[in-house]
Amino acid sequence: MKKPRHLSAKRLKTIVNKRPERNNALFDNWSIVHLCSGIIFGWTMPPFIALAILVLWEPFEILILSPFLARFGIIFGYETIRNSLSDIFFDTVGVVIGFYVLAHFFNPPLQLFQ
Repeated sequence: MKKPRHLSAKRLKTIVNKRPERNNALFDNWSIVHLCSGIIFGWTMPPFIALAILVLWEPFEILILSPFLARFGIIFGYETIRNSLSDIFFDTVGVVIGFYVLAHFFNPPLQLFQ
């Protein structure tokens, strides 16, 4: 008999009890990813649309994606509000750099939502 691909309640409880602390850092490796994403989004689309997409990613990551992946033993997006706001800060800085600096010197290879 094949076991289901999802975790049993007992196994999930074991993983939950062993999970690490939530990410509370103001700066981590993901901050660089958010900065670079902001630059690319700001360079290729209007800044308000880019920022809206990046800001909406945070609640999606924490409220939907993280619990879903946790069912399979994957810890992702397990962060505090402090870290989430920090990610939004780096997204914003990236969008500003992409839209107001990078686009001033180089035309984007494509433009979305124009």
